[in-house]
Amino acid sequence: MPVVELLEPVDETSPVNNTLKKNGVTPYHTCYIVDDIDRAVAELKKMKYVVVSKPVEAVAIHRCKVCFLYNKNVGLIELVEAPANI
Repeated sequence: MPVVELLEPVDETSPVNNTLKKNGVTPYHTCYIVDDIDRAVAELKKMKYVVVSKPVEAVAIHRCKVCFLYNKNVGLIELVEAPANI
């Protein structure tokens, strides 16, 4: 099932403020859960996606690897490599 994550700035210094000023209230990116993030990145690069941030462990997501990619026709996407038990 799709899950929607809503973000709001915690104070006036939050980076979320810049996004809201630039884009307004709108979807920012789409996130996909993958089994193998390195393989997924390699496949997306073949489809002209550019890596915005390399895979790193995300403390807030049970130390799963996450990364962001961009394609001018699709926009920003996030990949999360999640083990089967999450």
